[in-house]
Amino acid sequence: MNRLVLITGGSGFIGLHLTEQLLKSGWDVVSMDLQPLPLEAFQDRFPGKVEAILGDVADEQSFGPLRSRRMDVIFHLAGNANVPKSVEDPVMDLRSNVLGTVNVLEFARRTGAKKLVFPSSSSVYRPGTLLPIPETAAVQASSPYGAAKIACENYCRAYFQCYGLDTIVLRFFNVYGPGMQRWVIYDIVQKLVRDRNRLVLLGDGRQVREYLYVDDAVSALMLAAERGLAGEVYNAGTGEPITITDLAKEILDEMGMPGTPIEYTMQSWPGDIPAWYADTTKFGLLGFRPSTTRKEGLRRTIGQILESEGHPGL
Repeated sequence: MNRLVLITGGSGFIGLHLTEQLLKSGWDVVSMDLQPLPLEAFQDRFPGKVEAILGDVADEQSFGPLRSRRMDVIFHLAGNANVPKSVEDPVMDLRSNVLGTVNVLEFARRTGAKKLVFPSSSSVYRPGTLLPIPETAAVQASSPYGAAKIACENYCRAYFQCYGLDTIVLRFFNVYGPGMQRWVIYDIVQKLVRDRNRLVLLGDGRQVREYLYVDDAVSALMLAAERGLAGEVYNAGTGEPITITDLAKEILDEMGMPGTPIEYTMQSWPGDIPAWYADTTKFGLLGFRPSTTRKEGLRRTIGQILESEGHPGL
C-alpha cells in the first residue's frame, strides 16, 4: 500500500515540484490550495494522479473532506511567502501563516497524522548574527513575516511536546528555480527583458544571500520526512554566499549581456537583512547534499522564465 501525503499549498512553486517527485517515488498525493486556477493546471499536469482539494488552511472547514484520512506525512507549504507584503498587511500574514499553521497542526493531531514537515525561513534569525548561521543562533523577527514564522515554529514544537506529534522544521534559504514568479532572480530577469541597456538593483548591491535550487529544496523536504528527528530544526541551504551584485553579473552572463551597466537605488524595502547564509552542518549529518550548481540552476531558471514570457531567443 502506497504512503499517503498531504501537501498544503500544493499548486505553488515548491509544491508542484514536490508533487512531481513524490509521485515518482510512489506516494499517493492529496493537494490543498486556495487558488482554483492552479488546481486546474495541476490536474492537467498530473491527470488522475493527484487528489486536488480547493481550500484555505486558515479556514478549518476546509479540512472537512479529509477528516477521515490519516496522513503518513503532511508537508505544510501553504501561507504567505512575501516579506514586503507582510509589512504592508501584517494581519493578512498572521492569518495566512500562523492561523493556517495551527489549523494544519490541529488537523494532524486529531486525525493521527504520523509526521508533519514545516518549511520555515532564514528570516527568523536575528539580523547581525554570526555568519554562517547555525540553527542555535538567536531568532528575532525583522518583519511580520519573520515573526509569523517564529510563531509557527514554536507551535510545531509545542504540538510535539504536548501531543507527541512528529514535527520537523526546515529553515530554507532563498529557494529558486523554474516556476518561480517573484523574488530577486525573477525580478532581475524581468527587468532585463524590459530593458537590455541598464539594470537597477534595490539597495547597494552588497547584500549577501545564498540560493537553493528547487529540486534540492524538494530533496530536503523528503529527507526531513524520511530521516528528520521529531522536534528538530534544520537549516536547508547551500552554504555558498554571494552578493546581489555578483548574482546579477552571473545572470547577465547567462543572458548574454555581460556589459550591461548596473545601477543602485541605495534603498531597500523595510525588513530587508544585509547578510545571511547558512551553516548546514546539522542537516548534512542526515545526508543532505545539494546537487545543482548555481550556474546550472540559473541556466534552467532563466530559460524557463524567458520561454514563459515568450522570449526564448533573448
